Amino acid sequence: MFEPPQPWLAAYHALVSGYGQFCAVARALDVLGERWTLLIVRELLLGATTFTDIRRGLPRIPRATLSSRLRGLRTAGIAEATGSDYRLTEAGLALAPVMRELARWSMATDSAALTEDDLDTAALTWDMQRRVDTSALPERTVVLAIEFTDRPATDRNFWLHLSRTSITLCRQDTGAPVDVWLATPTTAATRWWLGHLSWAQLLRQPGVRVHGDRDLQRQMHRWFLRYMFTPQALSETAGSHPKPRVIQELTFDM
Repeated sequence: MFEPPQPWLAAYHALVSGYGQFCAVARALDVLGERWTLLIVRELLLGATTFTDIRRGLPRIPRATLSSRLRGLRTAGIAEATGSDYRLTEAGLALAPVMRELARWSMATDSAALTEDDLDTAALTWDMQRRVDTSALPERTVVLAIEFTDRPATDRNFWLHLSRTSITLCRQDTGAPVDVWLATPTTAATRWWLGHLSWAQLLRQPGVRVHGDRDLQRQMHRWFLRYMFTPQALSETAGSHPKPRVIQELTFDM
């Protein structure tokens, strides 16, 4: 027979472990609402499988926090580990449309507008290296050097070694000959990656310069698939899910 806990005990558990509400949204946030948790799920959805790969996609997350959040996801049955590799369970994979709708909301509201604090060259270039269309690359390996002209030396220079069989992101010059150089302010590059600027518009932004092999310069914008949730990508999936009901449909008869 179910016996409700004492009021003080229920209040204590709600304070330390969750919202203490029957609402499905509240119960979902009990599992996913901590800082970084959904972003870890995003990294796993994008193909990260190791602790190191997840950290490269989230360069600002403390190691202890990542370990804690991964334990929480495993306990909740959202992720599982085999040796040093992590992957999403069926319940975790089911969060893909949630990510898409969060991105759609972010793109549509000023409440989540892009700011200077959101700019991170390490996260940006890591996303670039995993969103390469290898079929669009030349037959030979190409080296693209990227300089973020407004960043300090530690976050300024990156090199992408691009081939049809492998993609490598380097933070130090390996000495390999560079085929194309892109120099750009961080905001301009990020807005292009997010789909706010076309390639032609990026090249017209103040401080943006491209030089090197001219044939490769003309091709390079086709090498990248860009951000998974660009406005164009979101518009292509807009009709694949039912629109949310208006709030009036959720009222109760009294």
